[in-house]
Amino acid sequence: MNLATLTHPLLLPLVVTGVAGLIAYVAARPAVFISKLVSVLASAASLGGGLMLWLGPKQAIDLTWLEVDGLRLAVTMSNHVFGSLIATGAAFFGLLMAIYALAHERGERDEGRFHAFLCWTLTGAFAAALADDLVCLLIGWELVSLSLYMLLNLGREDGAAGAAKTFGMVGFGDAALLLAIALIGAMQGTFRIDRLSIQVGTPATYVCYLLFMAAALAKAGAIPLHSWIPAAASSASAATFALLPASIDKLLGIYLLATFSLRVFVLDAPLRAVLLVIGAVTILAAVLMAMVQHRLKKLLAVHAVSQVGYMVLGIGTGLPVGIAGGIFHMFNNAIYKGCLFLAAGAAERAGGTDEQNRLGGLARVLPVTFGCTLTAALAISGVPPLNGFVSKWLVYQGCLAVGSPLALLCLVAAVFGSALTLASFFKVLATVFLGPRPATTGAPMTATGAILRGLPMVVLAVLCVGFGVAAQWPLQHLILPALADLGVATPLLTIAPLGLETAQLGLWGPGPATILIILGVLGGLALYALGRVSRARVVNSFIGGEVPAEAAPLKFAATSFYRTIEELPGVGPALRDGAAGAFDVYRLGGRYGGTLVELLRRQHSGVLSLYVSWCLVGVAVIVTYLMVVR
Repeated sequence: MNLATLTHPLLLPLVVTGVAGLIAYVAARPAVFISKLVSVLASAASLGGGLMLWLGPKQAIDLTWLEVDGLRLAVTMSNHVFGSLIATGAAFFGLLMAIYALAHERGERDEGRFHAFLCWTLTGAFAAALADDLVCLLIGWELVSLSLYMLLNLGREDGAAGAAKTFGMVGFGDAALLLAIALIGAMQGTFRIDRLSIQVGTPATYVCYLLFMAAALAKAGAIPLHSWIPAAASSASAATFALLPASIDKLLGIYLLATFSLRVFVLDAPLRAVLLVIGAVTILAAVLMAMVQHRLKKLLAVHAVSQVGYMVLGIGTGLPVGIAGGIFHMFNNAIYKGCLFLAAGAAERAGGTDEQNRLGGLARVLPVTFGCTLTAALAISGVPPLNGFVSKWLVYQGCLAVGSPLALLCLVAAVFGSALTLASFFKVLATVFLGPRPATTGAPMTATGAILRGLPMVVLAVLCVGFGVAAQWPLQHLILPALADLGVATPLLTIAPLGLETAQLGLWGPGPATILIILGVLGGLALYALGRVSRARVVNSFIGGEVPAEAAPLKFAATSFYRTIEELPGVGPALRDGAAGAFDVYRLGGRYGGTLVELLRRQHSGVLSLYVSWCLVGVAVIVTYLMVVR
């Protein structure tokens, strides 16, 4: 491989971030400032490279490693529209997290290594997103998974369990992806993605698609392969979680699901129904779990699971409007979820904990963080005119267009889940930012640290507003070209001058709606001001004719707002069982898998006659099978 090949526009971002990660890792202990500088510069360079690939002409590169009987192992890459968009988005979030980490990771023992793994994460994300070959996709996919595991191990001392669980569950998805790629090669005789078109119908094709789906859902964190996300949130830093589970993992997971559900496989009605059910269950079950969480980062982690449901639901509709909503929600989720995790990191640093009952009054201490959290909380709750509403609206329209009873039931679950999301964030805002200030606080924040933490949050909060108020631009220039690249025809999806018109199903005009919302807010503020001007009558409390003695003010913990959910028939026991791990695939696999291993271990008694008996039984089974086949 010569210098001209390494400087090819498709390979240059990988080379830059890969070398930068190596430099940052070597300099992690002796010169951590070099690690930080290299990380920011490499992230910025990869963002520039991604933009040039996305906006530039179509290019491709093919590096063949091995060819046997017409089956090639190669690194084949191109700047196809959807992949270039994913790579650019990953670089954008990587740059923001690198800037945020300059302050948030300062003084940590493994600060330099964090920046090294961040660079290698971008290397893997570019390789996976730009791959035109399944082997190249697998290499990039594995690099991102390894970086996730290493970043989680940089957390607190109790982070090893969460990292191990993440490695086990994401590793299961990676194994499913590897097996699916092997089956594709055996069935189709090629690993080139652009040459694959598989009509689902035979058992082998069903198995192959379900393996790809499992890999995508494990990476994105959808139920039932979700439990690694809340487990990792307990100890991971905010920058780590905002970088991978909140943004890049979601981008890659949904990228894989959309590519193989729309471009590679032709799905039938049962498989689309499976996607609809997974989406609806993920939305509703995860948001119910979030409402009873007391730790801020764990609550946000469970919401990160819930939002994947809207993406899967949109893709499961199989219609342009629903698919557009699912893809758009993938980007919107990365925006507001990244903002929320960064805000949680700032709140944890200021309050010394992420326990909501021990936080409070941070709106005065961190006004910028509060404003960004409020914006992102409204966006994730689907409140117009922010970006989360637009993408959810499209998903709703897709479910309505399907029209089947199952799709309508999933629509009800999605709308109800959005309402519950808003309710759970009322609890967060009331407890963390608007409640009374606790006596204990965290480390003081310097002016420089506040700027470095605040800048990424402000950028993401502005995007929450911009992608909602001016939703026509991202839909027209980002989402619809991505759908065309996936082979999804969009004749019924048009961008109207004042809104988004979707196949006569509904009209959402962000411009007029925003004006009306602003007028309503101004009217409310005017009424509030009039109420402040008028004089209010104040009297002592009347309790049975006696004047009450001086007492401490009552304080109601906002974390108890929705405790009644734990007492609902059916829901309460299910939540308690879920907290105990009754529905955790990782725990169940370890429990029953360990039982199976123990049974096999007992057969290794060291008695030779027993081993000979097992060999004879095996030979008899093989001979019987051969006789039946013949």
